[in-house]
Amino acid sequence: MRETSSHVLIAICITVSAWTSWALAEESRDVVLMDYCSVNNFEGLPVGLGFTKEVVHVEYAKLGAFKAIHCCLRGYRSIEWYKGNIPYPWKGDDSHFILYPESKNQTIYTKNLRQSDAGSYSCLALNDTTTLNEEIALKVIDEDTPYTGEPLLTHQPRTQFAPLGVPTRLFCEAYVGHTHLPDVRNSVLWSRSFCNVTIPTDGRIYQHKITRENNQIVGSYLVIKDVRAEDYGEYKCEVSNSIDQLIVITASVLPEEVPIRGMQVGSWRKVVLLVALVMICTLSLGAFYIRCWLPVTLFFRDRFSPLEENDGRDCDALVCYHEMDASLAIGVIIPTLESRYCYKCASLELSQITRNWSLEIGPKSKTARRVIVIVSPAAVQGSTWNDATLRTVFCQLASLHLPLNRVIVVALKDLPISLTAPKLASSRHVYEEGAGIGRVKTLRWCDKDETTGFVKFWCRLRLCLPPIRPGARKTQQSVALIVQMKSGAQTTTRSRESLEVLV
Repeated sequence: MRETSSHVLIAICITVSAWTSWALAEESRDVVLMDYCSVNNFEGLPVGLGFTKEVVHVEYAKLGAFKAIHCCLRGYRSIEWYKGNIPYPWKGDDSHFILYPESKNQTIYTKNLRQSDAGSYSCLALNDTTTLNEEIALKVIDEDTPYTGEPLLTHQPRTQFAPLGVPTRLFCEAYVGHTHLPDVRNSVLWSRSFCNVTIPTDGRIYQHKITRENNQIVGSYLVIKDVRAEDYGEYKCEVSNSIDQLIVITASVLPEEVPIRGMQVGSWRKVVLLVALVMICTLSLGAFYIRCWLPVTLFFRDRFSPLEENDGRDCDALVCYHEMDASLAIGVIIPTLESRYCYKCASLELSQITRNWSLEIGPKSKTARRVIVIVSPAAVQGSTWNDATLRTVFCQLASLHLPLNRVIVVALKDLPISLTAPKLASSRHVYEEGAGIGRVKTLRWCDKDETTGFVKFWCRLRLCLPPIRPGARKTQQSVALIVQMKSGAQTTTRSRESLEVLV
């Protein structure tokens, strides 16, 4: 009877002890879940939405163990959790994780990890102006024995850029498991890469070790309270769970003006976008120049170049032509220049004897600011359209001794290449590319069937003529027309009065 009572008492003690241990473990877990996002936070955070500590992007846990995943933030209006594309809450087949409300939805956890819980989790934080999203991969270790393999890195320390005098830190963390063996020690240590001196646990530069989930995950912060020049360089983090199981991770603290070796993550996209933008702008400017440089140049020339006025000339252009080209000169060129572009023109019909053209044009060229000569096969009738014949024509026009490009040849047929090709100025007559011989400017006539060429011809011809102010010239012409009409009316009235007196 006494033995039975003793057994019962022992069983009760064991039960109470187990319950107490379970209650303490539950209380300890609640404290860890509640405190995780409130300790070891960044200092001097800016106002607004942002992470308060480093985000662990890879998590490991044993099958059947307790597991928590954290997204520590500030300045958020809401936090939404997803597994893949499935929002919380999840069905049992998707995930057994639940929210821990005491952490303000910054933590999800499960007391009994299952294989179906593995996958990619993400936290989406929102406020009125900003959105943040981070992914966390959970991997389940399905082994019956305690994990004794190489430490599994959960957070890779990143190189930090820090100016002098400001605080900064590096963080290293790994899953090491739990073996319950007395001779195995889990450790994580920071040191300078160029020496084996371990960073102390206090001072201006110190390391602060942390553990979570029953010491199966270990990590350490390397903290520099105020950066000095000698602090810049590479640091290494060594994580081990036995003598033979060790991993080493390196990271650097650099001044702000020193770039990372190689290209930063995502910077190549900026470079590609910048190159594409430059190429698009260059091509657009090139296309605009090719298509619009003539009208744009003409626009600014006519509005800002000095006018050729009060020079004793009666007209802007003297149009010279052969009788076979009268329809073009009198019917097209002169009306267009006068009615559309407000130039004052005069006309002169030339003979077929090209060697006399300088004598015919010379006297009247003194009254015009430009001389336009229409040259066609009809104008040189009796001679072939070749280099020798046309050379005589250009020599006659060059002998007018007008200023450069004051004589404009409108050719109705392509000129020989030998005449228009650029040559050395070794003779009396100077050749210029696209300008013919001497001081003569040459343009190729284009009819209306060639729309683009027709527009370019008129732009080039107007660029060869004196600059004008279209609005002022139209006003002057309107006034002149009114005066002419009044003068005609007065003449008619006087004629009628004279007729009445005569009768």
